[in-house]
Amino acid sequence: MTPAEDAYRQGVTLLEQGRAAEAVPFLKESSRLAPKNAQYWKALGVAYASLNELRDSIEPFRQACTLDPKLLDTCYYYGRNLYGIDRYEEALAPLEKALMADAVKGRADAAIGQCLQALGRNEAAEKRFQAAVARHDRAEQMARLAYGQFLIRQGRAVEAVAMLKPAQQPESPEAGHELGLALFQTGQLGEAVAALQRAVRLNPRKSATRLLLAKVYRRLGRASEAESEEMAAVAIGLPEQ
Repeated sequence: MTPAEDAYRQGVTLLEQGRAAEAVPFLKESSRLAPKNAQYWKALGVAYASLNELRDSIEPFRQACTLDPKLLDTCYYYGRNLYGIDRYEEALAPLEKALMADAVKGRADAAIGQCLQALGRNEAAEKRFQAAVARHDRAEQMARLAYGQFLIRQGRAVEAVAMLKPAQQPESPEAGHELGLALFQTGQLGEAVAALQRAVRLNPRKSATRLLLAKVYRRLGRASEAESEEMAAVAIGLPEQ
């Protein structure tokens, strides 16, 4: 085993144990010793991303995507992390590479749609969201959520409800929150309560969902339940962005 391979093995073992901070030095060393190995760069990028150090993840993912665009997830991760630090225009090229290489293409289409939306290119964004949903692959739930969020922001809550309802299987707190918001905006208050209650059960620590549920309760005249959710949100802290 070469020194680069040994450092990589130790880094990946630590990463798999959830010890990303400890993994970083080993993965940096493996990349230094074998700078043409895309897998080593990718692993370093994953370690930084696991620590939410998105800016530090960019260069490793760039290296990996450049060295081997067909390496699983590499260009997608590069594009998503660029999006995560608001570099939307730069994210488009690696996401297009991911669309060419990845078996699950819906996630790249949806991610491109989100970048285009952030750039204010709404017509082009919607076409990408529609393409992502139409693929009916493993990313369909994520694509429906992204498209539903887009529709809400466009003031098209009725369409958002239809898009988000199928995204509830399996349920997730984010999808439940967005469905609850769309239902609230369309005046379907009872259904909004049910969706938001399920979202709260899935993630009791999301204060934004609790505040939205409180708002719906108040609209229904259920003041004591609204106060309870508001107090819970205050105890948690500021709503997640």
